[in-house]
Amino acid sequence: MLTPVTNSIIRLHEAEADLFGLNASQEPDGFAEVSLKLGEYRKLDPGRLEEILFYDHPSGRNRIFAAMRWKAEHPTTPQAESGGRPAAGEGEKP
Repeated sequence: MLTPVTNSIIRLHEAEADLFGLNASQEPDGFAEVSLKLGEYRKLDPGRLEEILFYDHPSGRNRIFAAMRWKAEHPTTPQAESGGRPAAGEGEKP
């Protein structure tokens, strides 16, 4: 009976952990790629009620959306400036 409530609490914590990871890695495209790969064994876009009742992590769709929203809100990250992953040696300290 409490499973949907517990899942919602865990899902909120997982979304916060995803945001922490995006802030730390500054790799939203990589995060989105991984979320897509998770779709091989887990439904990427469940219905809202299905997600509330049965999912204890954000859906792949929500995770990809969050990563792309993060990317749009952080246009000055090294990844955004170079148009993708940093070049070899970029960002390394001398």
